[in-house]
Amino acid sequence: MEMALKNLKYIKIILIALIFYNVFSVVYSHKDLYTFNYWHNFSDLKKMVYDSVYKNKHGNFIKDFYLYSYSAGALIKGESPIITNPEAPPLGKYLIGASILIFNNPNVVIFLFSLLSLFLMYLVGKQIFGNSLIASLPPLLFSFEPIFKNQLIYTPLLDLMQLSFLLLIFYFFNRARITRNSFFNIFLSAVFLGAFISTKFFGSGAAIIVALVIPLLIHKDYMRLKQLIISLPVAVLFLYSTYLKVLLDGYPLNKFLGIQKWIFLYNTGHLRQPFTIWPLLLINKWYNGNAIAYDPQWFITWPLITVISFLTLMRSFIARNTKLEIEILLVWSLSYLILMSLGDASARYFVILIPVLYIIATYGVYEFLVFKFPKLKRYL
Repeated sequence: MEMALKNLKYIKIILIALIFYNVFSVVYSHKDLYTFNYWHNFSDLKKMVYDSVYKNKHGNFIKDFYLYSYSAGALIKGESPIITNPEAPPLGKYLIGASILIFNNPNVVIFLFSLLSLFLMYLVGKQIFGNSLIASLPPLLFSFEPIFKNQLIYTPLLDLMQLSFLLLIFYFFNRARITRNSFFNIFLSAVFLGAFISTKFFGSGAAIIVALVIPLLIHKDYMRLKQLIISLPVAVLFLYSTYLKVLLDGYPLNKFLGIQKWIFLYNTGHLRQPFTIWPLLLINKWYNGNAIAYDPQWFITWPLITVISFLTLMRSFIARNTKLEIEILLVWSLSYLILMSLGDASARYFVILIPVLYIIATYGVYEFLVFKFPKLKRYL
């Protein structure tokens, strides 16, 4: 037994080393992205944005990471968040701006969030599995994914920030369900919900609210449901607090409150091809106008973990003996897929989905193996 425990310790060290290698090898091979001085390129970046469709209706399309990089610099120079890239909330761009102020580089913060998101995957997994070895598997597998590595190459983007905030919501909500100090943890979940909807379009936060409410209703946990309802306005206040600069600039209060209405109309006004998310997720096909396109980030693991996750969801619904800590992940993944089915497909939507599916799929496989081979649990 001692030898088995020692071997497990070595396996954990190897898994952690692999995770760090996957992150640092990408960053090192693109080290110029993380060492250049942002301000040396700011004027060129500004010209690129002002020559684009974001400032000129006859301009060129540019990549999002150029837009976010410029917007971050403009924000820390005092520009209003509704001037450049107003269709996206400003929190993520302020965080990129903080990276520029501290490191003179916009991409270091993305590197930090890549490590944070993997660590939070581990923490949420530890809540679910109660086992550090099994909890290490989802972040390890996700660290191999092209969709993860590309976040460190085509940078700065906002998705790893959103993923971190999502996992923090899961973590504190799960703590709220198993600890006495439930209100404090639910309050923190609401704070990070505010951070989540302040990073990208707030509409995706609807899936989180569903995932917070449904498990409490299923278990008739009305005390925590009441605490959640009391806490949710904090998320809205957080969102509006990121626009404080707009008020300080003298923007009328009624128009200030209407900013999110404009963002909602902008983001929902481009929805043309519903349900295209499914062929992209399962068989790597999506429709760019009338043409069929393929995404180079697609990996064979996507349909595998999707199918296993759905089987796990079905088994949990039938057996009714699911661990409390996995419930929010199950409900969120289903709600998020339904929500994303209403619009156009984009692999960018999967940056926050794939890691959650990895945790769910690992849980499903783990429960199946323990059921078939009960003695296995003694060695894990």
